Amino acid sequence: MNGTIDTETIAGAAADYPALAQLCGGYYHQDWRQDHASPDEALQAFVRDTSPQTVTAAASDIDRLLSTGFDDVALATLLADGLDCNYVAESDGVAPSAWLASVRDALRATA
Repeated sequence: MNGTIDTETIAGAAADYPALAQLCGGYYHQDWRQDHASPDEALQAFVRDTSPQTVTAAASDIDRLLSTGFDDVALATLLADGLDCNYVAESDGVAPSAWLASVRDALRATA
């Protein structure tokens, strides 16, 4: 696994993973805890508020991101700095890769 992530990758993350960026920036923004009681509730709001195509695209974005080979340190950096995700999976004892996989699976279960 690769723990190195360059600034270009971070800067281009929202363009490279647009549906995931919509999920992260729109539902796990800096005030997400004021809007949602839990990370799962934020995810449910995304599914409820967006089109089925966007939900499917977000799951595909996660697949592509996980296939890059970035380790959890790099994924955490990309989530926070590239996708404006203010949910920190590690604070719940979950590795970023495991959290992303669970989000992907939950999104696919709704499709």
